[in-house]
Amino acid sequence: MNKTITKIALLLLMTVGLTTGCEENNEPQSYMPTLVSNTVQEADVTRFEASLSGTVVANANSTTDYEVFFLFSKGATLSDATEMEATPDNSSEGRYTCYLSGLQLGTSYSFCIAARSGGSVAQGEVISFKTLESAIPTLNSTRGDAPTETSVTLSSDITDDGGSTINEWGFVYKVYTDGVSEPTIYDKKRVVRQDEESLTALIEGLQANTQYVARAYATNKAGTGYGEAIYFTTEQLKIPQLTCESSNITAFAASVAANITTDCGFKVTEYGFCYSEESLVPTTENLKITMGTDGNTASFQKTIDNLEPNTKFYLRAYAINEKGTGYSNIVEFTTEKKQEVTLTIPTTTNLDVTSVTLASSITIPEGEEIAITEKGICYSMFATRPTTGDSKASDSSEGEAISVSLSNLSEGATYYATAYAVTRDGTFYSDPIQFTLNRTTTATLKIASISNVGETSATINASISSDGGREVTARGICWSKSLSTPTLDNCDGSIASEATTADFAVNLSNLEKGQKYYVRAYATNKNGTAYSYAEEFTTALTKEPEVVNLSVTAYDDHASVGAVISDNGGLEITERGFLISTSIVNPEVGAEGVTKIVSTSTESNFTAELTGLTYRTLYYIRAYATNSKGTGYGQASTFRTSSTTTPSTSISVPDSTVYSTSAIMYGKVNADGGDGSEVLTISEVGFCWSESTSEPTLENCDGFVTGTLNSDNSFTVNASGLKAYTYYYVRAYAINKNGAGYSSYTTLRTKQTDPGSNDNPLPGTEE
Repeated sequence: MNKTITKIALLLLMTVGLTTGCEENNEPQSYMPTLVSNTVQEADVTRFEASLSGTVVANANSTTDYEVFFLFSKGATLSDATEMEATPDNSSEGRYTCYLSGLQLGTSYSFCIAARSGGSVAQGEVISFKTLESAIPTLNSTRGDAPTETSVTLSSDITDDGGSTINEWGFVYKVYTDGVSEPTIYDKKRVVRQDEESLTALIEGLQANTQYVARAYATNKAGTGYGEAIYFTTEQLKIPQLTCESSNITAFAASVAANITTDCGFKVTEYGFCYSEESLVPTTENLKITMGTDGNTASFQKTIDNLEPNTKFYLRAYAINEKGTGYSNIVEFTTEKKQEVTLTIPTTTNLDVTSVTLASSITIPEGEEIAITEKGICYSMFATRPTTGDSKASDSSEGEAISVSLSNLSEGATYYATAYAVTRDGTFYSDPIQFTLNRTTTATLKIASISNVGETSATINASISSDGGREVTARGICWSKSLSTPTLDNCDGSIASEATTADFAVNLSNLEKGQKYYVRAYATNKNGTAYSYAEEFTTALTKEPEVVNLSVTAYDDHASVGAVISDNGGLEITERGFLISTSIVNPEVGAEGVTKIVSTSTESNFTAELTGLTYRTLYYIRAYATNSKGTGYGQASTFRTSSTTTPSTSISVPDSTVYSTSAIMYGKVNADGGDGSEVLTISEVGFCWSESTSEPTLENCDGFVTGTLNSDNSFTVNASGLKAYTYYYVRAYAINKNGAGYSSYTTLRTKQTDPGSNDNPLPGTEE
């Protein structure tokens, strides 16, 4: 039963009152017992429990019973005390006890023994006590089981968690050193998972043949507790043992040799070398060269190449068995400085058709002694930087100069060449040179002109511009009637010239009249026969001209015509033109009813303008051309002139733009009068008006005014000089080559003029 301290205080007051009342009335006799709260001994308090006790001595004069209990509270006072049940201790009269659990670590509490009789409560002295603080955990001695070369199994037990939750436990360890303290959590440690009940762990990654010290640990909020340490020694590692040495160090290579002195009873599965520029203790994680995997080799060697010159390297031999990787002693070596030379770009002399001389020079760095074991020239038609793997020519002379003559090369070919020199540390090249050998070719020639073309003969003039580097042994002309590029092998005929000069002429005879010929000049040297571009000519055949391709573009009163003279008949054209008639289907020169229009053109394509034609009329037309043989006609054709009209217009004169003596008139050209074949030009627009004629024209109007045609074919005019208060008939007009076209009429009435101060009023008007 829980009661608050407030209630206890009230009970105490009531007790005092009752006691006083009893003394005064002496009936009934009720005296509270003597209450002694016993001090809490160290053995009576743990971290979470406490045993409380007190003694009750009854008053001999009291005739009433009482109830014994304990008041208990957290803190130094009983300000919020709780009643706790008191249990009689049968071992001692008047002694009562109370067992408390679920207390908090290191916390102060207060209690007293109390008694209640009726409505009165008495209590003993208030005693304070404190639960024990949390402590670090305690553990048993650490036990070690079966150390190997690199591992051991450790175990222990936690004997006391220190009163707090253990948040981490495991083992700490380090290499044993005499005089150094035992390991702590700041050394290497192996944490055991918190879900594991037993404190057991496998420690791996240890060094072989090494003494270690280890102990268990556990950590709670009070700190870390350690068990007694254990000392153990790992077994000796049974990896292979090796020795290694180096020799023959050059700029790019070093020879190394190794011996496997023992495999420790386990077969070697791989062996080789590892090396590094940076790591002083190279491993197989660095550059590695595997020499074998058979495990039957006691010694092995290797020349390591592709090294960097003038560089320090660290190298070890290695061998692997099932126990791990064994390494030899560390070998240090520094590669030599690279023996290198430079060469100048080769130069060419004596460049000929199939041969050339190439020269270069070698430069050795000052102060260095470098032996040149080979030198010469590399060359190729395909590799732009040829090497000794391509064609080469060596120079066996002493010294740094290189001179090589190459022969039996391909005539006129382009080659690339580099100079080379070989030292102990490699082959060095110059930059390349490109050169092209001289080449002879076939001759180059052309037909200079074709003259004296008759009906059966012609003269062909040719010129050889280059003999191709070889003597021309034959020259002449070949021709064909059908092949546009005849040769000596397929021509209709040929004539060789006896000339020995570059320019030569050949006279052709027995040709066919009016025949087109294709002709080529030829010249032969050692490299073959070359031909000129083909030219063509046609032997003469006189006849009347031929005219084709008549074209006509007709308008209303004129037409544009053209035609082509396809053949002049072999004679000069003296006249060309066109013939038209309205009645003769095939008009000819001089025929009655035929009009001749002579063209001023002098070319084969000729044109003319036909003027003064009649509207909407059908004409027959023919082109003609005349030479000394006669007149040739083209095919007859027809055309019809088109029909155009005067322009179409419209007019608008809003009443708001009509004044007493003027009016603003609006017009528009709706059509220019053309029939679609041509666009007619509007030469004038305007308005005309009359007081009496409803359809005034420019010929019968009382007045007119001209305007300016806008881009949208509209025009606007402010017509002035009209009579006041007068009716007018007004029409818009536009003029093209066919005359004036008028709009329908509209009417307007000018406004009255405002009377002046001296004017008499007009009859019939109001003042």
